[in-house]
Amino acid sequence: MRVKAAVIFRCPLLWAKFILTGLPGLLLFATIGSADGTPPQFGLPLQCTLGKTCFIQQYVDNDTGPGALDYTCGGATYDGHKGTDFRIRTLRDVDQGVPVLAAADGIVKATRDGVPDRLVQSDRDRQAVAGRECGNGVVISHGDGWETQYCHLKRGSIVADKGARVTRGQTIGSVGYSGRAEFPHVHLSVRHNGKVIDPFTGRSPSNGCRTQPTANLWSDAVAETLVYRAGEILAFEFADGPVDLQDLVKGSQPLFAPARNLPAIVVYMWAINLVKDDRIHLVLLGPDGELVRQEAPALERNKAQYMLFTGKKRPSGGWPKGTYTARLEVIRNGEPALGRTNSFVID
Repeated sequence: MRVKAAVIFRCPLLWAKFILTGLPGLLLFATIGSADGTPPQFGLPLQCTLGKTCFIQQYVDNDTGPGALDYTCGGATYDGHKGTDFRIRTLRDVDQGVPVLAAADGIVKATRDGVPDRLVQSDRDRQAVAGRECGNGVVISHGDGWETQYCHLKRGSIVADKGARVTRGQTIGSVGYSGRAEFPHVHLSVRHNGKVIDPFTGRSPSNGCRTQPTANLWSDAVAETLVYRAGEILAFEFADGPVDLQDLVKGSQPLFAPARNLPAIVVYMWAINLVKDDRIHLVLLGPDGELVRQEAPALERNKAQYMLFTGKKRPSGGWPKGTYTARLEVIRNGEPALGRTNSFVID
């Protein structure tokens, strides 16, 4: 008997300006900005390995109309998004602690703490954080009108005091999910003279997107790791029964333990930023050949987050000993765009 299901999760997050009391006067900023007026060069705003322990969920919206386009004219954003969302996988990772880092040298202009960490999943949740959509956060001035803002930090984690000098890479808090957050992440906004700047282009999003951007504000140390990815696989793993997306987000999905008496063998994929018309193919092979194949219909729209699983119930004599292998392919425009293989052995 085949076990299959698809769960779709969209993240239409809204962003509200984080209004806090700023530092009076401009003299404090004079020693921070560059002498020739060039913008700062930014590092990653959290301590992680991009593509492994953290992922870019959403970019700045570069479409000035009612639609939404990221800086490459792709769909990894939503209408009106004014920053870049660097997500981590699970709430368990939040509990373990992932440092949020100052993206460049500067002076702490404002902070806020005390907003609870809670995933926003309903209108009631959204109403509960009205006026505090950024959650716990920090604003840093980098001089010459440049500033960065860090949202959704973990409650009680902020270690940067207003007026303090910070250096690029210095810890200012921890990743959380306070404010209007539907997944654990830090939202980084870059502004110049109060106007939003997309750090992947160095320009205002009002200039529109470009399929081949030519400039960015990232430091040389991280620029190569920030290559645009049209989709990411967060997990491709096995389970012994149906998989729930909320368990994945919480980090509470039970560990898989191979055994001959498993009630079922299920393989699941969890991905972000898939594209309209993508096709997902899952194949599970046992020691004696193919056990199950799942070829999902083409996606009807872009998916901020998507989960699919398929599997087979235990045969009457138990699972045969040997190697079990699962293969995943995301087909885009007729070609493989993403793929993964995973295996386990029953002794």
